[in-house]
Amino acid sequence: GLTLTDAEGHYRFRTIRPGAYPVGLDWRPAHIHFSISGSGWAQRLITQMYFEGDPLIRSCPIVGTIPTSAQIDRLIAVQDEARFVTMDSRAYRFDIVLRGRRATWFENARGDDT
Repeated sequence: GLTLTDAEGHYRFRTIRPGAYPVGLDWRPAHIHFSISGSGWAQRLITQMYFEGDPLIRSCPIVGTIPTSAQIDRLIAVQDEARFVTMDSRAYRFDIVLRGRRATWFENARGDDT
């Protein structure tokens, strides 16, 4: 799907929660891929969001390539209970930070921001 941010950079979308799946002898945790683009950008940025509490995150071979624990933590969405809809859906908050010390880890942009 495609979603746009508002004037303050907020976004929202609704989807089903994906499941974990096997890769060889390992498992990938449930995750959602994000492809970020903007006007004037030469390339898009790609990252993944994992779900808080998933025990497969730390043992995932892809997550194992991420340099620091802090960078991994920034890829984990936290439950936003205030936005839960009873008997319908859960909500998660995932902030995508483009620059600085708290920048989101992007698969195709290896900078000095850690």
